Amino acid sequence: MHEYDQIAEWFTRVRNPEIGIPDLVAFVQSLSPHAKILDLGCGDGIPISQYLFREKFDLVGLDSSQEMIKRYRANFPTIPTRCERAQEARFMPGSFDAVVAWSVLFHLSDTEQASLIAKVAGWLKPDGRFLFTSGDVEGVAEGEMNGISFAYVSLGSSTYRCLLHGAKMRVLAVYSDPWENHVYIAQKIA
Repeated sequence: MHEYDQIAEWFTRVRNPEIGIPDLVAFVQSLSPHAKILDLGCGDGIPISQYLFREKFDLVGLDSSQEMIKRYRANFPTIPTRCERAQEARFMPGSFDAVVAWSVLFHLSDTEQASLIAKVAGWLKPDGRFLFTSGDVEGVAEGEMNGISFAYVSLGSSTYRCLLHGAKMRVLAVYSDPWENHVYIAQKIA
């Protein structure tokens, strides 16, 4: 998203480094050591990739913002990265043990979200896990970060559950974290 190019410096400065960490700690407990994880919408990598890197997981970062990828590469020069839109990304089937998409899906249209969920299911190995955040109630909200407008699209909890089920994924958890992020965790059915 070119909007993140415009706010990259500000976002990097104000991003709360604790958001998402308790969720990741619980999420990775079921993964094998050195599991391969895609950080989808990785931004500058802090705090999501930073935590996963410290825990010795095999990471790939993907983000559509050139400025965020530049910052990610400066923070984690050894982690492979790709600068492209998530909805256009292509990976071999079964490439990942897990995919984390923190604060990503709600930036996409309803059809793009549905398509991406299906793609993620294809990228996951059998029993692979998917963690993402989005709204729990269907609707579109307008917001602003550092003077730049953003649209936030939520398909609602029941639609996300249906899309995950349709992509042959089992919903393991749906909850709100202390920062009011709505977290979805699913597992690809073997």
